[in-house]
Amino acid sequence: MRQYMDGIYYALLEGRFFFDFIHEDRLQPERLSKYTAIILPNTALLSDQQCDQLRAYVKSGGSLLATFETSMYDEHNVRRAEFGLADVFGIHAAGPVIGTRGNAYYGRIERQHPILEGFHDTNWLPGAEYRLPVAPVENPVLTVVPGFVAYPPELAYPPQSQTNEPAVVLREQGKSRLAYFPGDIERTLWASGHTDLSQLLQNTIRWVSGGETPVSVSGDGLMECIAWETEAGFAVHVLNYTNPNTHRGWMRTNYPMGPQKVRFQLPEGRKVSRVQLLRSGHDIPFKVAEKHIEFTIPTVTDYEVAALFSS
Repeated sequence: MRQYMDGIYYALLEGRFFFDFIHEDRLQPERLSKYTAIILPNTALLSDQQCDQLRAYVKSGGSLLATFETSMYDEHNVRRAEFGLADVFGIHAAGPVIGTRGNAYYGRIERQHPILEGFHDTNWLPGAEYRLPVAPVENPVLTVVPGFVAYPPELAYPPQSQTNEPAVVLREQGKSRLAYFPGDIERTLWASGHTDLSQLLQNTIRWVSGGETPVSVSGDGLMECIAWETEAGFAVHVLNYTNPNTHRGWMRTNYPMGPQKVRFQLPEGRKVSRVQLLRSGHDIPFKVAEKHIEFTIPTVTDYEVAALFSS
């Protein structure tokens, strides 16, 4: 399970998403209502109650992104005959898990969609090492090109260049957007570091979440962003992860990031009188554009906190 979480986490960091972690036993409506979208990275074990809670979340306008065997097992690790969330995603299991034969499967582009943003002059995208086949759907975006052997080279080609097996299933129901990948693409991303898989996941996360965020931070470098409301106003916390040892437990040295431009959407009726960088210990200029405040953090060595004093 860790590699699935690591892969999604990596894509979230690269995409500079603001996100939170939700415990599987805390899916009550009052806890989920503040979230635009929920990501289920191979969340295979879900009870009937948890499925019902996620189903209610979607009915209330929330969006979901799920992968691989999500909801295929109950809380006792007993395999279901059908996905627990089959009706939510519009999917039906069509066979046992299929593994790699040397090369992972590919996704064939059948039509354009926002999740394919940035992929040009190609008909195929990388898939994943493992997948749980699902039944064909109407008007698919990506279909599966089955994997094939790596050796001998004379046989290293796909036996089928096109199938009707979905490589992703996308739905829209009212305000809800739903995306299901039958492959373990986040784990494959983590194991391979494939940039196309990261981009595909980032695009899909943006699509299910509606593409809008009250806070954005743009600039070079790998970082994690956290924003919250405080007694004095608001705060934007920036953690600099730019380091060749990022995912190895210990940072050996700091690689300072250059300017980071912050755009913060102010709640109705709130104004900001001052922006202070708490790590650097000085105020910085800002400007207000409509309902947003914009400012630039000049540099981030290890971390920085921008405090927005509000009235």
